[in-house]
Amino acid sequence: MVETHLPELEGEQVRYNDDTWEFTGTIDVKQNGNRIRAAAMKPERVRGNTGTLNFTLDDPPASLNPGNLGEFRCELQRAANGPTLLVDRTHTADSYTLDSLSYD
Repeated sequence: MVETHLPELEGEQVRYNDDTWEFTGTIDVKQNGNRIRAAAMKPERVRGNTGTLNFTLDDPPASLNPGNLGEFRCELQRAANGPTLLVDRTHTADSYTLDSLSYD
């Protein structure tokens, strides 16, 4: 597991389970790069609930290397199957689909 902050995700919003969630920009890369956990909060609450949005790699085995993330960009996209993180690295791009939420 490796944690990093992605300013390009900070403030992005998604709808999941009838709630709006706002990315804080902090992500954890887990399970050999097959999963990304993104910290989020409900923006409409003053004290707000916090949670973790869980994304799974669409086409293994290519993925981020948690031992050496290197340089990459991450973009939130709205796909037919739900919110997706597109991770763009040199010479390749990987897609991770939102599949669950855990409350903190």
